[in-house]
Amino acid sequence: MIISSRTKIRLSRNLTAQTTPYPHVKSWIKRGFLVLTIVMIAGVYLAARPNKNTGPFQTDDKEILGEQNLSIAGEAAEIQTYTIKTGDTLFNVSQKYEISWQTLAQINNLREPYILKVGQKLKIPRL
Repeated sequence: MIISSRTKIRLSRNLTAQTTPYPHVKSWIKRGFLVLTIVMIAGVYLAARPNKNTGPFQTDDKEILGEQNLSIAGEAAEIQTYTIKTGDTLFNVSQKYEISWQTLAQINNLREPYILKVGQKLKIPRL
């Protein structure tokens, strides 16, 4: 078997690769292309942003770090309680009631490391 020098791989401490530019790069990058792309992306973002206080959701005037507190207009959330049993975790309880564990922690003012004690009562919203 004959191995040419083109198919041999030589080991060294540095690995280098020769790159060649995309052959049609000059045809699609023209002056102003980057600016147009940025404007288009920003325009799509602004158009997709929901307006405040529209539809069935109403938002508070406070927005902290881009988060919005939403409440469903005309519906008051009913709260039920759940008593923690041996082996319960915040995640398991949240899955049982089809609510995210983060929301469950927020409603019950739980902080990291989210340790639950047997007999502890959790407030759970009914949807």
